[in-house]
Amino acid sequence: MDSQGPRADAQGYQGAPPPPGAAAQGQSPYAVPPGAGYQGAPVPAPKKSNPKLRKRLIIAGSVVGGLLVLLVIGGFFGYKHLSEKYNPKLQVESYLQAVVDGDIEGAMDMVAAYDEENGYYAAQDFSLMTNEIYSKAENRISGFEITNVDASGIFAEVTADVKQGDETTSVTFDLTSAGDAAVFFEKWELTSPLRESEIAYRVDGDSTELAVNGVAIEGFDDSKYFSVYPGDYTFNTPKGTEYVGYSGEEKVSVGVGDPEAPAEVLDVVYRPELTDAAREEIKAQTKAHLASCMKSTELQPQGCPNKADGEDPNNFRNIKWSMTKEPTYESIEGDPSYPFPLQAKDGQFTLEAEMKRGNEWGTQKGTVELYSMPAMVDIQGDKINITFGD
Repeated sequence: MDSQGPRADAQGYQGAPPPPGAAAQGQSPYAVPPGAGYQGAPVPAPKKSNPKLRKRLIIAGSVVGGLLVLLVIGGFFGYKHLSEKYNPKLQVESYLQAVVDGDIEGAMDMVAAYDEENGYYAAQDFSLMTNEIYSKAENRISGFEITNVDASGIFAEVTADVKQGDETTSVTFDLTSAGDAAVFFEKWELTSPLRESEIAYRVDGDSTELAVNGVAIEGFDDSKYFSVYPGDYTFNTPKGTEYVGYSGEEKVSVGVGDPEAPAEVLDVVYRPELTDAAREEIKAQTKAHLASCMKSTELQPQGCPNKADGEDPNNFRNIKWSMTKEPTYESIEGDPSYPFPLQAKDGQFTLEAEMKRGNEWGTQKGTVELYSMPAMVDIQGDKINITFGD
């Protein structure tokens, strides 16, 4: 028996026998497996990427890139649009195009407001510058072409060839800055539009209806100065009354003219005239007056043409008058705005009466020649008053 006792095997006295086959493979039964940490825990394998998430990221990146491109393009075209919108050339083009289209009200809205204190324009009446009236004017401006643009600081000049009928006129329009617009741009205001011509329109008498280019306008007293743009305007015959009228239409042609020349003033004057109805009424009243005079039993009736001048009325009795030749008016004309005179001529009357000679009365018959019978005519509305002179 060995004094050292039994020998310890390879494992000593502490554990179970090694797993089968370990020794046969030449490996230590206690060797640490490859890749293991000091804690002896196994290391997990790396995760695979998610294909769906990757696709979403790619799409998101593409959208952002596309938006950036659109913003750049939009900014370019936005800048281009604003630069054109606030270009003095475009302001004048828009203004002239409105004139060509007959939109005179729209054109006037593009012009700087009248400032009497600063003296942009003289006081003017623009009541004829409506779309309804201007669109019916003939020979208006039919076209234009911008030939030059000169802008410096807050001032700009735009020159255009303006066509009216067969004529073309070069016109320069002044513009001034009305402040900044959209941060980077000047907002331009038109301060010198097309030159307006003035039409001095006067209608004497009591007209009841006025019209221009077939469009009724309000009546007025005395004269009125209307500002108008180039074109041909028809001033329709004013409507009068039964006894007072007006004749003919007045046509006025307004051209573009020389912008440097003083504004042109054109006159349209309507004077009242007697109507045929007034003439007939005057004749009728004259005839009635003569008929009344023929009924007189006086030798020298007041206000009548049948008078035996130079005779003593006390020597006549049983007086009878008759008219052998009715006096006539050579013409019946006058300004019905005021009382006007008339004269009837070449009348003849017969006088039959008893005439005293000494102490006896005898029959007497004679004629009285009428050389002139004056009268004053006064027309008031629908009435004609005639005062006959002696």
